[in-house]
Amino acid sequence: MSNENNYNKKHELTKKKVRIIGLCLLIGGAVLSIVGIVNFAVSMAKGQMPYLFAFLFLGFPAVGIGLGFTLMGFKKEISRYVKNESVPIINEASEEITPAVKAVASAVKSVNSESRKCPVCGAENENDSNFCSECGAKLRIICPACGEELRADSRFCDKCGYRL
Repeated sequence: MSNENNYNKKHELTKKKVRIIGLCLLIGGAVLSIVGIVNFAVSMAKGQMPYLFAFLFLGFPAVGIGLGFTLMGFKKEISRYVKNESVPIINEASEEITPAVKAVASAVKSVNSESRKCPVCGAENENDSNFCSECGAKLRIICPACGEELRADSRFCDKCGYRL
């Protein structure tokens, strides 16, 4: 338990450092970028060459890197916020699609519980019937190779592929 506690302390310290470095880079990059942009605009207005234009080449990447570090430092908080915003929407959507899911499940259940047609006379029989209620023909057979119970009109075993 002590190792886990030490890990958590180290992790929190590292997270704090990443946040501080990210914010410093972000603020420093923003200052450099603003100085470079202002110098560029003033120099262009006066018809001179900008002499602090290189600040833009330092400032913009520093802003990007600082933003990346800052986001990385606040990832847990950002993820928790996104989760708390998303869960109610997901719950609402699931409530809306529940009737459709139930309808599909009901359709699948009804297909699986359809009546069984007799291969001899075509009469409808209950799905769990072994013999036709009209002509008495066998509705199920047993595969001689593996013992799987099959429909009487099967040409091959569903389980082992034996030709019937």
